[in-house]
Amino acid sequence: MSLPDIIKLVPRNAAALRRAQTAASAITPVAGNPVSTRLESGVGNCYPGLEADLRNLERRFFPFLEVDIADTEIRIVAVDSTGVAAATLPDAVAQKYRDLALGISQNKPCIISRISGNFGPFGHHDLNIATLSPPRNASESIAPPDAWTAIRLLPENTAISLTIRSGTRNISLEGRRSAYLSGTGSLAAMFEPGELTQSLCSPWTHNFRDCGCFYWASNHPDIAQPPTPDASEPGVPWLAPVPWERLDRSIGSTPPSPATTNTPEELGHYAINHQWQSLNFVLEGRETIRPYKPGKFTAVPLASREELQLYLRYAAGLELAAIQEYLSAAYSLRSPASLAAGSLRNRVTASFAELMRIAYGEMRHLRAVNNVLQSLNGPAYTPALQVAKTIPDAAGNQRQVRARILDPQAILDFLALEQANRGADELYARIYATLRQPGFGSDANCQSIRYIMAEGQDHFETFENMQVWLQGFQPRHYLHQNLVQAPASNSSYQALQKAYRNLLEKLYAGYQAGMPQGAVDINAARGDMVAASGFGSAARAVINAGFLLSFDTINDARFAPIALPPGL
Repeated sequence: MSLPDIIKLVPRNAAALRRAQTAASAITPVAGNPVSTRLESGVGNCYPGLEADLRNLERRFFPFLEVDIADTEIRIVAVDSTGVAAATLPDAVAQKYRDLALGISQNKPCIISRISGNFGPFGHHDLNIATLSPPRNASESIAPPDAWTAIRLLPENTAISLTIRSGTRNISLEGRRSAYLSGTGSLAAMFEPGELTQSLCSPWTHNFRDCGCFYWASNHPDIAQPPTPDASEPGVPWLAPVPWERLDRSIGSTPPSPATTNTPEELGHYAINHQWQSLNFVLEGRETIRPYKPGKFTAVPLASREELQLYLRYAAGLELAAIQEYLSAAYSLRSPASLAAGSLRNRVTASFAELMRIAYGEMRHLRAVNNVLQSLNGPAYTPALQVAKTIPDAAGNQRQVRARILDPQAILDFLALEQANRGADELYARIYATLRQPGFGSDANCQSIRYIMAEGQDHFETFENMQVWLQGFQPRHYLHQNLVQAPASNSSYQALQKAYRNLLEKLYAGYQAGMPQGAVDINAARGDMVAASGFGSAARAVINAGFLLSFDTINDARFAPIALPPGL
């Protein structure tokens, strides 16, 4: 008797549990199935990618209509005449649908020119679709910027009315925004099989071979750390990412050749279509070839809402402290233009870019924490922008926030701050455990904190990469030398403090205004931080004058340092 072939991938459809579920049957994240694997969290949700193109949901936002959506046009392409006939509709309403179907059959354009309804944070509007456009400033941010965003913002089952231009005639329809899921939690019957994937790349396995890592979702990587020959803790050489689709898949005592512009030979187009199941699963950034033992979530919930507030405000301060240290470390790197062309210049360029990316990510974390605080406090909310006095170190103790240069010790300290189950992750774990308790927080709040924790893992892996990039080079070869604390009277140093203060002021104004009104200020602050002009030029001037990139304590209660909460 022959044994059946082993199937590596066994899909499970758990969508039916998402509605009317009990606590015991509720879906919970497990190792290997992060939240990004769910349909509603698909990384390619608005760009043709692997999981689904969720824009297809909005094509059926109104009962019995199927539409195509552009930025300033919504065109009806089909009418569900069978559904109209089966529904109990007034004759006059059914006739309107029949007229639309007839017009489409005669190739007459049927355009939804206006939508009236509740557009979420923008409130009730009667939108002229043809005039929608992105806002140029905060005062213009009062309506959705395009047709798809407008439809996406309509709450399920909310009352809406349409004005449809069919030839020279206007037709009005009233109804409720369609529910995209059935009562069991699966896709509603109006969606045809394959409808959510009809606009994706095909065949995906062929494109998988050619498309770069920034195209594919995080769980379908272009590069990953290689599998280790045993279960021991890998050393620095095993931290370097390798091509995931490499042709040579042998495992030896030394790691495969790392991924570079001269990448090792990869599986060919024919091979990737037939042998894709030979590719290893990737967990926590590394290819896995042996049973995976996930850690247990053991964080203890906080005792009260008051304690939760303290932890959240300190978390915001920790993000600001990390931003300060990451920025100072980034600008301690020598300008790539001052280095000879070659490997070191490329590694310094990459290190600076990644440090700025991580600092930008910490800015998003800062906003996520403030979003949670705003949802918990309502009108009583005040932005949390007080920098932490101390931050965790590698030994589990607290150290002072200070200006850093990107030497090996700084990278070790940054790894300790970002490491799972330690540092910032331990703080957020207790916040998350508290928000999961009944009456403490919403699912959106929980997802915000999980997002911060998940991205912390990405930051940790990036600092591991920096270890690999810079090993073998002496710090004096890639760092500014003999940097000292600037005197308070130095004009470049004063310009830096002013630029940093302006950044905080914009964040405070944007957080206080809320969304969408505060979006312009928040985005401006993020842009200022990473721009070569403004803050960037002030930072360069300080470094070029021979000074560390440090930040003064601000004499303003809104931005004053915040202490570690008791018990942390």
